[in-house]
Amino acid sequence: MASTVPQPGDVIAVRTTGRAAGLIRFGSALRELLTGTAAPDLDNHIAVVHHKDKAGTLWCVEGRPGGVGWRDAKAYLASPYTVSNVLQPKTADQRKLVCAGALALIGTPYDWEGIAADAAADLDLSALWHPAFGAEVPGHVVCSSLAEWLYLKAHLACPKQEGAREIQPADWTAFMLANHYSA
Repeated sequence: MASTVPQPGDVIAVRTTGRAAGLIRFGSALRELLTGTAAPDLDNHIAVVHHKDKAGTLWCVEGRPGGVGWRDAKAYLASPYTVSNVLQPKTADQRKLVCAGALALIGTPYDWEGIAADAAADLDLSALWHPAFGAEVPGHVVCSSLAEWLYLKAHLACPKQEGAREIQPADWTAFMLANHYSA
């Protein structure tokens, strides 16, 4: 039987606190209402599991306003709202590619233009705003687009598949639940 504990290369969708977190979840609910797009408002943040240290701490890499950085996953995994893709098939090489890519993106600045695109999508205005990734390493990311870019480079299925920067935590949550990847 597959492990239900997230492993390196897995994505976790989490609920955090604060005004910005609430606005992200509200935007997901609004997008579902306005567009009919499945956008569960359970979670508002995405992190990619990277490694477990000698002390047993599970570390993840996440995009955040201060730039891509490290985060202890303990609080994330303790939340009843956390969803992960632990059951999504991944080879050892794909996991290594995801983790190496995450490490290379440490310090990458936050993508405020991508946040504007998310808001436009939530208001059903995405035709006005559609920034996309190219083949090169992104110069700016948000939490969800970081995970998407890593998964595209590792040839793993992910919510959007076309490199759109306006991917949101709700897209990851819906993807994991629809594909039965969460344990």
